[in-house]
Amino acid sequence: MQCLAATGDYLRALTRQDRSAAVDVATRAADAQPSIADVIELLLAPAQTEVGLRTQRDDWSIADEHAATAITEVVLGALSLRLPAPLPRRAVVCATTPAGEWHGLAARMVAEGLRARGWDAMYLGSDVPDDHLRRFLTRIRPSALLLSCSMTTALPQLARSVDAAADAGVPTIVGGAGCGPDDHRARAVGANAWAPDTVTADALLRRWIDEGTAPPPARRGSIPADYLELIGRRTALVDRLAGRAAVALTPAHARPQQANRQIGAQLVDAVAASLFVDDPRLLDEHVDWLVEMLDARGVPAGAVWGLLDVLHDAVADIPRAERFTATSLGPRAG
Repeated sequence: MQCLAATGDYLRALTRQDRSAAVDVATRAADAQPSIADVIELLLAPAQTEVGLRTQRDDWSIADEHAATAITEVVLGALSLRLPAPLPRRAVVCATTPAGEWHGLAARMVAEGLRARGWDAMYLGSDVPDDHLRRFLTRIRPSALLLSCSMTTALPQLARSVDAAADAGVPTIVGGAGCGPDDHRARAVGANAWAPDTVTADALLRRWIDEGTAPPPARRGSIPADYLELIGRRTALVDRLAGRAAVALTPAHARPQQANRQIGAQLVDAVAASLFVDDPRLLDEHVDWLVEMLDARGVPAGAVWGLLDVLHDAVADIPRAERFTATSLGPRAG
């Protein structure tokens, strides 16, 4: 509970970009907790979630977010120096993100949280190309690979990272906001298991490694044909959305044409990812996030519905894409 009480002090330090104060808050919390894992999971993780929310609400700039994240990276480094050596003969596990996913802090928190629980955990950084990941895993032969995916649009790349691990004979655990609230997307990308948090990941590793229970078999079907069809038309779809110029941002926020193209590309990629994992909730989540993010910047929700309506018409010949976009439009478009 002391970690939760310290969250306000930690956020104030991040707001001031005061690295020394942030380290001090975290180390004092570590002195009062039985495990560094508690500090990571009860102080740093909630604080970073709040950092993301402040950026989404436009209370903080992206520069503010990056500065805060950099400070938390320093804090993690300071806390890691307080960790004891891994337990003798404790298995090596690795944590990273798929190619195209640059939000690496969550994966590092998982690695440090597992180290605090005695695992010989290695953080490989973020955005690791599949072929390099495969080479590394083949050489190191870790007992498991943990993959953190924050961006739903990176799920197809997550599947390729899972494939790289499978080629090396390494079982995988996936998690992160992009993987959703249950194991549906984990199964769709071919992972052996899904973990919503480090506690669950630790329990899975204990079962697989300490108790000798084989990981659940990883099965992934062929890449959906409608996903490939939509990806093949991605440029044309993005051009069509960008041409509508439906989202009018002020010059203080972004160039309107550039913003429209970026938002349109994100919508197309969200539809593609939802087809890849056969989960219409994914598109709903992205649309809700987009509406909230743009609303904080003075853009009405109708602008998003307008773009989604154009996309819905453009994919009318791709049945699942047409159905998923129709579901996301739903009664909210009115």
